Amino acid sequence: MIINQWYVAAESSEITAGAPKKVRMLGLDFALFRDADGKVSCLSDVCVHRGASLGQGRMTSAGCLECPYHGWQYDGAGLVVRIPSLPEDLPIPRRARVDSYPVQELYDWVWVFLGDLPAEERPPLPEFPEYDDNASWRCIRGDFTWDGNYARIVENGLDFAHAPFVHPSFGDRDRAEIHDFELEQDAWSARAKVTYIPPLPKGMWKFVRKERTPVEARPSFHLSGSTMRLDVWLTQTWQMVIFDVNTPIDETRTITRWIMARSFFRQPMFDGDSRKRTLKIFEQDKVIVEKICPEIVPTDLREELSVKSDGLMNAYRARRRELIDRGWAIDVESLKAHFEGRRALVIGSPLRREEEGRNFVLKTIPLIPAKTSAVSREAA
Repeated sequence: MIINQWYVAAESSEITAGAPKKVRMLGLDFALFRDADGKVSCLSDVCVHRGASLGQGRMTSAGCLECPYHGWQYDGAGLVVRIPSLPEDLPIPRRARVDSYPVQELYDWVWVFLGDLPAEERPPLPEFPEYDDNASWRCIRGDFTWDGNYARIVENGLDFAHAPFVHPSFGDRDRAEIHDFELEQDAWSARAKVTYIPPLPKGMWKFVRKERTPVEARPSFHLSGSTMRLDVWLTQTWQMVIFDVNTPIDETRTITRWIMARSFFRQPMFDGDSRKRTLKIFEQDKVIVEKICPEIVPTDLREELSVKSDGLMNAYRARRRELIDRGWAIDVESLKAHFEGRRALVIGSPLRREEEGRNFVLKTIPLIPAKTSAVSREAA
């Protein structure tokens, strides 16, 4: 699991002004809340006083988050603004604070930056222009939980060669060759273009495709949100997009939040069929992905044999490898062996970095050391 990345913590509709919400990401807990002005904040979940869960607290009339144990009140920046047991003539200690993380709301999701990079160094969020184009697209949304590593799940979405064998409605196992394969990359994302031969259409899809003509698909990924996007052109004008973000609850559990957009059959009466088909794809993948060995994606490409059609997955692995080499990967083994249950740890926030860790009580999680060559390249 990698820090200094954007992750989707919740649906925007889940965060109300009435109560905080506790969420788990990257094996740690966070408290989300919306203040009186509608702004969402994300804090480390652990109160620095006696370790209570802030996500189990309540909101005050001033829009602060109140700890359920002793009533300490936190603002959106993570600063304690009131300690009920402290006489009013005494100052609040400077170390009475928790880490606060940058938040953006986009596509009706709450995106949280879990890391300490300044704003100008953070990666961009992925683009999804179809979401706001209500005149041309119909969108539905949902979520899906896996007992699997998030990187394996992203890779599965990028792997078009598995479709004929796992998703019979997408491909023909007797015509599974991928001849045309174009790959484009940039600093934070990559995309491919493939063509495949679909099976004979059934149900309402008979009205979309009447013959087994080649179908064009464009799978892609963006590191922000561990986003996977799949564009499928069922005809020259009828297009379907599956756009999903994959948040690691911990190393072996993942929640996928998805949006399916279609440029055809845009009436609400067809939403049920679209939802059913989208969830069926996830269920079919779940059977395979949750049994993959090893559970964690190898960081060395030589540990699994790849062929040309695996190019997009290999590009994803290479991008993740670069982030790991920068020293941004959580040292899960050290965390479990030396800290779990013994010490509350947090992901360092931008303000902590700005202040060089001064005036913060809780320690930061252990990270896998950066590779010297990667640090040198970044400095150059």
